[in-house]
Amino acid sequence: MTMSLRPPHRSARKAKILALSLISAVFEPSLTRAQDAPVTPPQPPIVESPAVESGETPELLTGTAAVICAKLATKPAAPFDESDSAAVSTFYQARQCRPLWVDEQGPTRAATLVMAELGRAEDWGLRASDFELAAVKEPMISGSWTPEQTARAELEISAAALRYAHEAEGSRISEPEKRLSGYLDRAPVLTDAASVLTRLAGAQNPDEALRAFQPSQDQFLKLKALLARLRGHTPANEPDRFNIPRRGAMLQAGVRDADVATLKQRFGIASDTGSEQLYDDKLAAAIKQFQASKSLHADGIVGASTRAKLSGEDFQSTPEKITAVIANMEEWRWMPRSLGATNVFVNIPAFSIVLTDNNKPVFEERVVVGTPSTQTPVFSKDMTKIVLRPRWNLPDSIKMTALRTGRSIERQGYVVMHNGHVIDSSRVNWSKAKLSNYMIYQPSGDDNALGLVKLLFPNKHSVYLHDTPSRYLFNERVRLFSHGCMRVRNPQRFAQTVFNIDRGHSSPNVAQLVNKGPMDNQIALNTPIPVHVGYFTTWVANDGTPQFFEDYYGHQKRITLALAGKWKDIDVTQEHVTPETLETSAVKKVHYRSARRDEDDDDRRRRGGGYDRRGGYGRYGGDMGLMRSGPGYSYGNTVGDVIRRALGF
Repeated sequence: MTMSLRPPHRSARKAKILALSLISAVFEPSLTRAQDAPVTPPQPPIVESPAVESGETPELLTGTAAVICAKLATKPAAPFDESDSAAVSTFYQARQCRPLWVDEQGPTRAATLVMAELGRAEDWGLRASDFELAAVKEPMISGSWTPEQTARAELEISAAALRYAHEAEGSRISEPEKRLSGYLDRAPVLTDAASVLTRLAGAQNPDEALRAFQPSQDQFLKLKALLARLRGHTPANEPDRFNIPRRGAMLQAGVRDADVATLKQRFGIASDTGSEQLYDDKLAAAIKQFQASKSLHADGIVGASTRAKLSGEDFQSTPEKITAVIANMEEWRWMPRSLGATNVFVNIPAFSIVLTDNNKPVFEERVVVGTPSTQTPVFSKDMTKIVLRPRWNLPDSIKMTALRTGRSIERQGYVVMHNGHVIDSSRVNWSKAKLSNYMIYQPSGDDNALGLVKLLFPNKHSVYLHDTPSRYLFNERVRLFSHGCMRVRNPQRFAQTVFNIDRGHSSPNVAQLVNKGPMDNQIALNTPIPVHVGYFTTWVANDGTPQFFEDYYGHQKRITLALAGKWKDIDVTQEHVTPETLETSAVKKVHYRSARRDEDDDDRRRRGGGYDRRGGYGRYGGDMGLMRSGPGYSYGNTVGDVIRRALGF
């Protein structure tokens, strides 16, 4: 006996389909209204008809579901972005194209909640115009929408919700590193369309689920509150009770004044009974910190300029301030959603670094950052080790500078290594040499460019945190001096604090190791600590006071232009990269003295050559190294002096 593999008779199959269609017509509309019912997660489809190819409308679907499937079968499916089209189609096919937001009677409860959230987009620094809905406003004929109208409204709401979720995650500037600046090593992480819709479909309150795509970092939420205040939407429970009058007496240590009591409340400073109005040392310390955050002279005296800031002047709204806040909120969308309970945060425009442990700041200091032409890049990586008494490995950019001085590398205080061996720099044809094949470093020592501490968090930019012998630079208000690395004031205390967090009672003694420990002493952390290098020109202090910093690198301007759609006006900068091979024409003009010649000069000096303040010892020149110091160093206008000042050493 043989079994037939032929399908059932065609006429019987057609009769079954016709009967089902008639039943469907009798009970139209087939979709029950769910105005007050909670949205349920998509269920696996029950397929009774023969399998169809992806994108085709199932034969048994009618009404709104059939129209939805037909619209999603187009490539790309309007009104969705091309990148979302396939995922949206898959999501709806999994639920047999049943609507999520509407029926023939209009929007459901879920849709009403989502549309209300879309209407609050401006509060989050987005544009309400990006989420305008037209189909849901179409008039109903005979009290209901047609299947075509219903399908159009359904897909329009889904598209708007997807756009909101993606913009909340940073999709408006999807590739900052390529489209704005090579120094912005950030990339928004977007949730795929199917996951967004699935999350919304399974939520009891889809408006809350949609809102959850917004950043939740503390500083982002403070900027949101600041934006509302600058727009005149200050909540009634946020009175300006801690602001003092713009005009009044000068306040300093020992002065008694009613404004002192207000300031103590503002900065959370407790006083003994009867001393509420006495300006004491604790208030002076708080005022100094406030003045520094406002780029004022931090003398602890409340004069006219400080009074202006303490009077709430910063809350006076201007279009520029609103623009700055929105640009900074956009940057937070690119940041990791969790910074980590323990983390290091560097804010470039504020020239500041904060080490946080268990969500509390335990170390706050000043930093020196890169110049506008050699910027400190913006990125996040994990700190993995600390180096005490480090040697300085020159980056390619500074290798080139050293080679062009016309003096031997050794004479400048450096060592050249190739294939693990120390070599004489004068024996290298630098016009053809590949810089990355040669290690040039400065040995450990008090005059080392890195100072005595280096903190490493491996990254493609080859930058890190370190000490510096040029500590006077921390007294400058604008600290743009480095080649990209970040120099930290009080680095030994910083390193000790990191070790204490990482190892507790078994942490190494940094001061002792720096004084007597081995050279280039690399100590790995047991638990890596996230390091976030940010560029935020607007920052809100814990007391709610906004701080506005200069846009030194122009990143805020680039973001603002991008959000306005003015991409052609953006000056896209590329990260400074030194070519692997030096230009032959430049090197041919340079004569390098050998290490032997330098040794001969040293010998001549020991035998009686006196120092010539014009730059050398006797008639032999005797160039001092770029990094060297001592009784014979000339702080004049020699090539070494110029380079030393230019590099900030």
